[in-house]
Amino acid sequence: MSVDILSVESYRSMGSVRDAQAQIIFETIRQARHPSSADLERLTGIQRTSVTGRLKELEESGKIRKADTKIDPFTKRRVNWYAVTEAYQ
Repeated sequence: MSVDILSVESYRSMGSVRDAQAQIIFETIRQARHPSSADLERLTGIQRTSVTGRLKELEESGKIRKADTKIDPFTKRRVNWYAVTEAYQ
């Protein structure tokens, strides 16, 4: 049984896609006012599942934090919003 070389290359390139998404989300958080994950999806065009994964990675790296909650204007639900930590401002 062998692994298709294109599959291996695709898997390896995913890291660079995740890094690019994380950078876009980080910069959007830096520039936007109190963005939630839904706001980040709307602002960046990145799918919600990817936004959620990148937010977790950025939180674990200490670059962002959950700052507070707000009412989402579209869903009317209470959601977390994010801010860049002081070390990365």
